[in-house]
Amino acid sequence: MTRIVGIKMEKGIVKFKDLIIGDRIFQIPVYQRNFSWDKKQLEDLWDDLLYLDPYKKHYFGTILMKKAKEEKHGLKTYEIYDIIDGQQRITTVLILLREIISHLNSLGDETDETKEELTKLEEEYLKYKTIYKLELLGDDNVFFRSYVIDDTEYPDATLTSSQRRLKEAKFLFRKKLEKIEKSEAKKFGDFLGQFIDKIGNLEIIIYPVENDADAARIFETVNDRGKQLTNLEKTKSFLMQMVYLTVPKESGDSTSYLRQINDGFSRIFRDFEEIRTTVRGKDLNEDDIQRYHFIVYVSSDIKTSYRYLDFLKEKIRGFYRENKEKCLNFVLEYTKDLEKAFFALKEIIIYKKDDEIGILFDKIYILGRVANFYPLLIASWIRFKDEQEKIEKLLMIIEIFSFRVYSIGRKRSDAGINSIYSLAYEVRSNKTMHIELIKKLMNIIHEYQGNKEFNINLTTEDFYNRVDTADKKYLLFEYEKFLREEAKEPLDIHLKNILSEKFEIEHIWATDTSKLKLSDELEDIHEQYKDKLGNLTLASDSWNSKWRNSPFVDKKEDYKDSNLRVQRELASSSEWDEKQIQAREKRIIEFIFKRWEV
Repeated sequence: MTRIVGIKMEKGIVKFKDLIIGDRIFQIPVYQRNFSWDKKQLEDLWDDLLYLDPYKKHYFGTILMKKAKEEKHGLKTYEIYDIIDGQQRITTVLILLREIISHLNSLGDETDETKEELTKLEEEYLKYKTIYKLELLGDDNVFFRSYVIDDTEYPDATLTSSQRRLKEAKFLFRKKLEKIEKSEAKKFGDFLGQFIDKIGNLEIIIYPVENDADAARIFETVNDRGKQLTNLEKTKSFLMQMVYLTVPKESGDSTSYLRQINDGFSRIFRDFEEIRTTVRGKDLNEDDIQRYHFIVYVSSDIKTSYRYLDFLKEKIRGFYRENKEKCLNFVLEYTKDLEKAFFALKEIIIYKKDDEIGILFDKIYILGRVANFYPLLIASWIRFKDEQEKIEKLLMIIEIFSFRVYSIGRKRSDAGINSIYSLAYEVRSNKTMHIELIKKLMNIIHEYQGNKEFNINLTTEDFYNRVDTADKKYLLFEYEKFLREEAKEPLDIHLKNILSEKFEIEHIWATDTSKLKLSDELEDIHEQYKDKLGNLTLASDSWNSKWRNSPFVDKKEDYKDSNLRVQRELASSSEWDEKQIQAREKRIIEFIFKRWEV
């Protein structure tokens, strides 16, 4: 293993060991992203290094840096460098070096020379006494030092997504090395030494940056290997760049403003981590939520909302040209408002109280079109969350909207979305009262699924094929609840069970007529009525498997013993044909118009 003393940091090609070794400390600036490499990037880096010819040069990319300051620690003076681009690579390689050095320590060579060699390696690449080579952002730095570098335990329950990725990187490299140790035990020490030499000899282009504003701007436009910046990360760096430009450097105030933004975004990323680890929020990404906030914050249609970052930049640059103080105030206000939006959505998504609001949230999520309403929900939650009745009323209308317009009306997924977005902005900016909000939502429902069209869609001959299975189950479960309430019978079955594969939609008048012995005339009538709402009910999969395609008279006795009211009510009929289907359809539709009334 070769070693050299660090060299002066100037633009040009250097080896990795030249970059790291020496009296310098590297830190991640506040506008940077947290550690974001996942398994794919880790595997790629491992493979690159594992199969690298140690006698050939290997280019490891460009590292953009800015000298931030100098710090005295004891008798040594350290140069502190901000890593503008390359932090993912540097962090990952240092994690790998930590594991290599740990494995070298575990080989049991107790000679003074070996101990001194390993101590020197650790001091050069990882830490010297209490001085760590790399400082990460915020809480990640504590975790990186204690768990990754010092190998102390850290409670899993408190880990953020970036801390989990750091832990996964450490674990992955440890397992890779253990696997090689098992297969090549005798040569393992030589392998580790050669691996360190490979890493040390990686060639890097150093690109120094002069000032903070340039650093933030450059970070926004470059891409560390393998992971594109999200718009939220670009927003953070852009806002910080504008603070650098707006606040005179000599005033010294920029640090406190930058800390406000960094702390705000730290909380935003934490809230997002809580969101994405839930069933409801697992398909959301941070850019989706920022777009929802943009809709709330700036009146926009769906097309404009997808250009939110460009719009935001144009607006802030306009303020900057007009009035720097106004620009700064907008940047700080926007950060606070964005944080409120993420926090509000987190509260919505993790809401688990067993009250009316919780029940309504469950229904809205089950209906599955909640994304259209997120901007309105965010704005309303921020404004009305302490007024339970107002939230309940809003959720009731959203559930009705979703069921009538999307479930039964089968309207396009973006039907009414611009009107909903406008309402979200009006709520946030206090331009509409709650009672007006409800009326406007009801008007949108009437526009897209008024009573006449609603009735046509409910009475269609093709109801079974036209409406999704989950929506049919939802409707019939609500009808089941209604029948039980009428009979004062407790509800002992849950909607989630009905929506599972344990329950199916049964055709009461069987679709297969081979066992029904119908005349030609009845065959034609059967074809018209078999898929109508009045001919559909819920059935357990075992029940439906037993009685599938059987005549009504054969199933009638089993209907009596069903634990479902929607089946038991059928036993009162002596036969089943178009007359009974029409009568039952009428009863169900009467219920539907009361249950989903606007």
